[in-house]
Amino acid sequence: MRCLHGEPAAHSTTQNGSFWFCNQNPSCNFFCCEDEGYLYEKAITAWRATKQPHPRCGGHSKLAKMRVVRNLMKASYGRPFFVCSNKLKPCSFWVWGDVRPLVKPECHHGLPCMVRKVKKEGLNKDRKFFCCSNDKESSCKYFDWVPEEPHQDVSFVEPLSSKPTEKHEEHYLANKFINDFANSLNI
Repeated sequence: MRCLHGEPAAHSTTQNGSFWFCNQNPSCNFFCCEDEGYLYEKAITAWRATKQPHPRCGGHSKLAKMRVVRNLMKASYGRPFFVCSNKLKPCSFWVWGDVRPLVKPECHHGLPCMVRKVKKEGLNKDRKFFCCSNDKESSCKYFDWVPEEPHQDVSFVEPLSSKPTEKHEEHYLANKFINDFANSLNI
């Protein structure tokens, strides 16, 4: 097992179980139970594939702590995410660990573009595009399509919601699991 530095992680066994943790100075805040080691190894590999630096929470300027979605019923099971590592007063810092940030072009004003979705019915409905971030009256009319997922070199597409709370997906997966289980019992 390797920590987020890429160095061998330290291992310890206590009365509460066995753990892997970062033994480097300064620490990368890596910590996981031994029985979750494989899940964390896959998550660290996904994070490293993005070639992104270890995120820091803005409020405390400390390296963020990696977590992994452990709920089997979530569509995002196994995905890494980072949270604030401050134990006493954690801030609301939260970011997926396996998503490369979308590089936004600059509009004709020299400002970073915003991303919007096509709302109009038709072939391009729900397709994302870049546009000027100014209001309608002062817009420079910049327009460009966001590259579609197969052309992007990312492992997951950034969700619209930043937190892993996909209630409709949880409900669907829970019902699918129950139906599949019932079918296997011929009920």
